[in-house]
Amino acid sequence: MISVLTVNYQSAEDLFGLAQSIASDPAVGASDGGVELIVTNNSPGEAIDLPPAAQPWTTVLETANVGYGRGINLASGRAQGDVLFLANPDLRLRPGVLTAGAAWLRDHRGVGALLPRLIGPAGEAQCSVRRFYTWPAALYARCPLRGRIADPAFFRRYLMADDDLSQPTDVDWGLGGAMFLRRGDFPKGRIFDPRFHLYFEDVDLCMRLWKAGRRVVHHPGLVCDHVHRRESRRAISLQGWRHLVSTVRFLRKHGGFPPRPPAPAALSSGPLEVL
Repeated sequence: MISVLTVNYQSAEDLFGLAQSIASDPAVGASDGGVELIVTNNSPGEAIDLPPAAQPWTTVLETANVGYGRGINLASGRAQGDVLFLANPDLRLRPGVLTAGAAWLRDHRGVGALLPRLIGPAGEAQCSVRRFYTWPAALYARCPLRGRIADPAFFRRYLMADDDLSQPTDVDWGLGGAMFLRRGDFPKGRIFDPRFHLYFEDVDLCMRLWKAGRRVVHHPGLVCDHVHRRESRRAISLQGWRHLVSTVRFLRKHGGFPPRPPAPAALSSGPLEVL
């Protein structure tokens, strides 16, 4: 079984589309228990409407708004699959991507996280994998001129915008809204550090994976469609404030913006600790 984990927060319409994309994939074998969808509903006042085909294998966990990381952890604690796929509600899974991603992860034991290629609504490839933050990249990301001027070279390097990603490639981190993981690495269901209410939980997870001797890999052959709704760019907003708070927590936890630890010389094993 493959367990798809997601968090709903005022995105029921998107969630319907995610479930529909899973149900329409004949390779998943949803009708015979090949997949389950677990939704943590962070907006309990919002009705969850799902396609009839998805209802038998979908579980909805009602809760208050506990944040994205805690919501995924709650869903992970209920998962039965040996492979987990984290999916934002605005993700659409192309046919075969779940089974292909799960098979690739099982065949590559040294990989802790597998990241698909994301395609935006206009057919553009999204910069969904990154190098770890540096101070220049972190400061420029909050710059009000960003988007109005050409990105400088150091920021394009952070975004891996000019890198050759045509083959499976080791990357520092990638967006937590589309990510394959092994359930065995998280026996207590604690994928994300719950201290990150929103933002930086995926950066922290990938840093922990690299420190534990597990690789993070982007695979261009695994493709998902994604309507990326970035709400943190405006510094003077609730989401901008949460992004700043999470940045500070990451800095305090990791002692700044450390570079990627070296790739492991040998395979590591055992559960991943929440540092």
